[in-house]
Amino acid sequence: MNALQLSLVLVASIWAAMNTLIAGYNAVNTTRDRILTGCTDEGIKLTYEHRHIMYQNDWLPLKAGLAFVSLAFGVFLLFLPELATDSGLLRPFCYAASLLPFGSFVGFFVLGLRDRQLIIDVLDAAKRQE
Repeated sequence: MNALQLSLVLVASIWAAMNTLIAGYNAVNTTRDRILTGCTDEGIKLTYEHRHIMYQNDWLPLKAGLAFVSLAFGVFLLFLPELATDSGLLRPFCYAASLLPFGSFVGFFVLGLRDRQLIIDVLDAAKRQE
């Protein structure tokens, strides 16, 4: 592939990855907020069991999946210039662009650990109240 074709792949992949990460970020935060508040968006109360299931089956896999997708996309960007016959300026652009998904990975992972602890603390308090 020539550099122009790979540049188009780079732009399209950044667009797709960012849309996916933003949608996932919104979904994971909405789920976290429901677990923490104990209410749906309509104000319906959630039981402890439901909140715990939401944590285990919704929030945790989604958060881990977003971290993995970010990491995979960062690795993809690092190896994209290897497909070019003449990478020229493509290599530094790919390396610079890979900072975004690697930063997202760190954010999803590190901040996810903090959110996880907060969720566990809130769920423990909710369990004691029932």
